[in-house]
Amino acid sequence: MDNLFSVPMLVIWCYLAGVLLVGFWLSGRNKTADEYSLGGKNIPGWAMGLSVLGTFTSSITFMGVPEKAYSQNWNIFWFGAALPVAAWFASRYFIPLYRKHVRYSAYEFLELRFGLWARLYGALSYIVLQLVRTATVLLLVSFAAGPLLNLPVLPTIIVLGLAVIVYDTVGGLLAVIWTDVVQIIILSIGACWCLWILIANAGGVSEFFASLPAAKTTFGAWDAATQSGRPWFELFDLTRGTLFVVFVYGLSENVRNYGTDENYVQRYLSTTTERSAAGSVWLGALSYVPLSIVFILIGSGLVVEYPTPPIVDGLPLRSDQVFPYFIRHALPAPITGLVVAAIMAAAMSTIDSSLNATSTVILTDFARRFFGDFTPRQEVSILRCSTVVIGCTGTLAAALLYMVYQKEARGITDIWWQYAGTAGGGLLGLFLVAWLIPNTRSWVAALGTASTVPVLFWGTFLRQPATDRWYASFACPLHPNLIGISATCTMLCVVIVLNCLAGTRPNKPEEDFSP
Repeated sequence: MDNLFSVPMLVIWCYLAGVLLVGFWLSGRNKTADEYSLGGKNIPGWAMGLSVLGTFTSSITFMGVPEKAYSQNWNIFWFGAALPVAAWFASRYFIPLYRKHVRYSAYEFLELRFGLWARLYGALSYIVLQLVRTATVLLLVSFAAGPLLNLPVLPTIIVLGLAVIVYDTVGGLLAVIWTDVVQIIILSIGACWCLWILIANAGGVSEFFASLPAAKTTFGAWDAATQSGRPWFELFDLTRGTLFVVFVYGLSENVRNYGTDENYVQRYLSTTTERSAAGSVWLGALSYVPLSIVFILIGSGLVVEYPTPPIVDGLPLRSDQVFPYFIRHALPAPITGLVVAAIMAAAMSTIDSSLNATSTVILTDFARRFFGDFTPRQEVSILRCSTVVIGCTGTLAAALLYMVYQKEARGITDIWWQYAGTAGGGLLGLFLVAWLIPNTRSWVAALGTASTVPVLFWGTFLRQPATDRWYASFACPLHPNLIGISATCTMLCVVIVLNCLAGTRPNKPEEDFSP
């Protein structure tokens, strides 16, 4: 009981009380679906930019990036380095496209191009992806917050999941945006404070960088190939997490986020002008790069602090639990509370966006599409009920993911990267066909989408079968991060071939969908 009223816990209680109060304070402004889902379309661009950054910078970043730098090297930097390229595509093509052709949901565009099946496929793929994302974010934050709350992992998941559900349900997108603004500030302060403590423990800036092990400050295969004189093509080895693999995966995922994710499309539609929407995307993308460097340096600093993982209960900690251990045992009490609140902020700023966007998809792509119009009050009720259902389902998924994690040798970030690429591979391919190949017929797009299924199955379930199995020789040799990209490339190739065989004609002559 004393733990509940310790100094770190008081900081956390104040943070939770603050975000809940914001949600209830803004609840009275959500009388229509426009106000609940799009914030009345008058949100300032700078606030939207910080919200974009907060949505992108989840506890997967706060906990996962230091873990990768601690257990491997600086290769993960290239994932964030691909973000400005994706931001350019978003501001140049995606934002004008969506602001012209859709009202609420990105998947309205797919129906315009290919029909109802494409819209339903896109919406369902998105919902599944958000459930996996919510589960991953909740699980990571529970590793840090659970011990401080004096709760096991599973009850911590439930507590944090319920907190997000409450303020998102009552507050809508306005609560999401304005709590994201506060949360990204708290997150940035907490991360910088952790890095400052690690630098101070090392004796200063110069001593900190001098003490970093050389093997942990490289870019993986790039350095291994260039410094040892090995063949240059090892830089493009697709079986390992090389620089090339990480960058290509980062480019694919970031383009998918900006181009197909309702979280971001919702923000494109919520600002007052197209220019303001583009500015918010660039603010989020350019701010993430230096923030990711801070997290990478934290991971490298943890190598100096803990050359070998700390022993707890007679066993060495897993790499993705070393940072939470440092937070609990190496920081002063008030700072511990601030950093855990920052991790919770990172988680909540992502989950609230996912819940709000998913409820919008349910209303727009299912309820309205099949049951017609509703009164404004009914629409808000549907949005709030959907938020509760999706939030509870995501919390349950986090518990299931924890069971998977306990049986896996990989860190939770690697598990998320594989699942995200797998769930989003076909969806990105379908949007690229709709965007880049405007003459594609509906049945061609459908067959292209179906072609991704065997590729995803192959890459997900036929990775390391027993050598005595007849299908062992067909095992997928690709790095797990490339599964979704392989599905996307397969779909594009199938569509191009079918278009050449069948001939092409405009699917929607009255619409111009070209880039």
